[in-house]
Amino acid sequence: MKKATAWSLALIPWIGLWLAVAPAWGATAPALSEVRVFKVQSAGCTETIPERAQGTQMCTHRGPTQVSVMEVGLGNNPMGRFNGAELNGQRTPICQVGNVSQVCNGAGTVMGYIYVFDLDVQAQGWFEYTNSSINGPQNTLKALLNIR
Repeated sequence: MKKATAWSLALIPWIGLWLAVAPAWGATAPALSEVRVFKVQSAGCTETIPERAQGTQMCTHRGPTQVSVMEVGLGNNPMGRFNGAELNGQRTPICQVGNVSQVCNGAGTVMGYIYVFDLDVQAQGWFEYTNSSINGPQNTLKALLNIR
C-alpha cells in the first residue's frame, strides 16, 4: 500500500470546498427567447406597453421614470440604455411553478427576470435593452422603445 504524501492530503479540503460551491448540473438553462418593455411609469402616468409597440402613446413622461423589461430565458450580459447612456437596473427572478410564472420564493425553476431601470427623462428619447443568451445559440436580443 502506498503512503499518502502531505501535498496530496492537502488537496482534500480544497476539493470538498470546490464541490460544495459547484452548481448543480441538472437541466440546461433555458436560452434567451424574448425581451420586451412592458411598462413605463412616471409621476404623472403609468403606461402598459403592448407587444411590438415602438413608443409610448398615452403620456409625455418627464422626470423620474421607471422602465420595466421582461426577459424570458437566461442571459449573461444585460444592458439598459437611455439615449446611449448606460443605466443601472434591479432584477427580480421569475420562476415557473407548475403552469404559473411567479416571483421566485424558493420553489420552481428560474425561467427569466424582470428588470426595472430608473431614469430621469428630460426630453423624448430611446430606451434600449439588450442581452445575450447564456447558452446556445448565444443569440443577442434587443428591445427598443421611444419614450416621449
